[in-house]
Amino acid sequence: MKTLTQAIVIASVGLVLPLSAQVTQTREKTETKENPDGSVTEKHTTTTKTFDATVQKRVVQYFDPYKEERYGLPPAIVTSVKVKEMPVAWRTSALNTGVVITEKERPYLVTAPPELIKVLPARDEVRYYVAGGNVVAVDKEYRVVDSVQIPSIKITVDD
Repeated sequence: MKTLTQAIVIASVGLVLPLSAQVTQTREKTETKENPDGSVTEKHTTTTKTFDATVQKRVVQYFDPYKEERYGLPPAIVTSVKVKEMPVAWRTSALNTGVVITEKERPYLVTAPPELIKVLPARDEVRYYVAGGNVVAVDKEYRVVDSVQIPSIKITVDD
């Protein structure tokens, strides 16, 4: 009986842990502005964060074994990265949420590898990419929903 109880507990934990990575946080904000002509303008903003602190830590840990590799990236990603063509900001800073990746920039997004996607929240409405030194979640309009800058990724044009 004790073995059966332990098996049930282990199975339950196995089901709960993947769900812990599926945390999303949505904030809605409405700003009201009265115009000089007396009319009122409302601006409604919805912000959704995909990466909680635990997910951010897992993403950074995923890249840690590659810090001695070229650019600090897994070999499969290095071959897809177009260092000289990608936007400079992607190499040097975090991508802010709400930024839309333009059509001109989209070819420089590298689809996140399946092993990395396993540690990310499972959401139908976002896709995950490596964008320079960042892992980003983007929606169908290529708006950055969330971003994690990876400290071990060092992309320089001199390489």
